[in-house]
Amino acid sequence: MGPTTKVRIAILGSGTGSNAKALCQAARSSESAFSVALVLTTSSAAGMCEVARGENVDLEVIPASVKGEEFSTKLCSLLEQYRIDVLVLAGFMRLVSPKVLTYMSGHVVNIHPALLPEFGGKGMYGLHVHEAVLASGRTETGATVHVVTEQYDEGAVIGQTKVSVLEGDSPASLQKRVKESEHQLYPLAINHYIRENFQDIVGSVPIAGISAVS
Repeated sequence: MGPTTKVRIAILGSGTGSNAKALCQAARSSESAFSVALVLTTSSAAGMCEVARGENVDLEVIPASVKGEEFSTKLCSLLEQYRIDVLVLAGFMRLVSPKVLTYMSGHVVNIHPALLPEFGGKGMYGLHVHEAVLASGRTETGATVHVVTEQYDEGAVIGQTKVSVLEGDSPASLQKRVKESEHQLYPLAINHYIRENFQDIVGSVPIAGISAVS
């Protein structure tokens, strides 16, 4: 039997929304410790908008032209309005401001398409990451879910999944396989994070079917 009360998450991003869709679908399970209360994006043309509509999740758009303190203030206002417990990033390329991190009591989580701490930091996003992995000659890559801090990709690791680099891989082919692994990892890692940090909401009993991610 799953938790009777679920932690409310918001998903913030500006991409195709494939991770947002994976999270929305996982949230439907009675065993999930979270529900998706809100999808946030900086573009009304982002694929995430279609995901939100298709999954019947509330959608809010803060235009990309809104930046700095104004963006942080609007974001915090929406997080308060929707009573969000955890802010989950999915294709959000800006640094999260100290104001937002403080408002969320540090409960902001991101997924990165590499095995941190390598191949992280400013400019390491999308195909840039996979190009760097291939240039390094590594035979293994993957995805990392981590807590967000004031620096790019430097927060505590919540979970990782590994993906082999194949002979003849291009950045695009590697990206495709890593992205598929992200869709499996992210819901598991979010459930694990919530079970560890929100026992007052979901209880202390382990969630059936959800194991610690390593």
